[in-house]
Amino acid sequence: MQQTPRFLAPRQLSDSTPRLAYAEAGASGGPVVVLLHGVGSSADTWAELVPRLSPGRRYLMPDYRGHGASDAPAGPYVVGDFVEDLVRLLDELGIERVSIVGFSIGAVIGLAFALAEPERVASLVLLNSIAGRTPAELDRARTRLALIRSTPPAELAPASGERWFTDVFRAEHPELVEAELAIVSHVDHSAYAAAYEVLVETDQLERAGEVEVPTLIATGERDLGSTPAMSGQLAARIPDSRFVVVPQLKHYMHIEDAAGIARLVDDFHADVLPVNGDS
Repeated sequence: MQQTPRFLAPRQLSDSTPRLAYAEAGASGGPVVVLLHGVGSSADTWAELVPRLSPGRRYLMPDYRGHGASDAPAGPYVVGDFVEDLVRLLDELGIERVSIVGFSIGAVIGLAFALAEPERVASLVLLNSIAGRTPAELDRARTRLALIRSTPPAELAPASGERWFTDVFRAEHPELVEAELAIVSHVDHSAYAAAYEVLVETDQLERAGEVEVPTLIATGERDLGSTPAMSGQLAARIPDSRFVVVPQLKHYMHIEDAAGIARLVDDFHADVLPVNGDS
């Protein structure tokens, strides 16, 4: 695997409050793609993927409230808080319309943004999303939420690697696994719990049919928390959607197979968001 930097450039901070930290990459004048990270993570999670994406687009990678270098207002949070934060950031940067690539809770936020601000979204990529949990899946998620509320992130993070990455990848690339676990270990505890509650209690499946933009939906074959069945339900409701199950992978596909996910995203964007250089 090609080696790329594990961490992105230092963040900039928004002026409005709560202040959001964000990183940028790619072409300053290209179509804007917003990348939304997973719960407990930060924009640094994209450090393997972004260098492999087409350089013709502008990539904007915010840290959510309570994550990374952003401010951490007191919870509870609702998904609309994250949508409003993104609206504020885009307005401040003078960005009218974006394509969104969301991972895990980022896919939930991305879908919520598309439903709330449809005129500002050109396309969606929903990676390892959550929707339509069964009662048993919801019970497991609420049990996990209770554990997150009661246990510091640094104590929980080490065991997460087994759920997020395959055994082979953990053995061959322990530095990449440890880099992601380190991000989650240092997240603000109360903000992590507040965001995780949003991940658990937000289900937008019944509204997914309102999405009118081209959408790519993908998850890992072995992702037990963001299952192929969940993504398949979203794909069945979003009219202009493509559905991909990536063989063998678990949750953190954009790190474990950064090159493959980059190709998947670039091929989709070449069709719906073309720039010079797209084949």
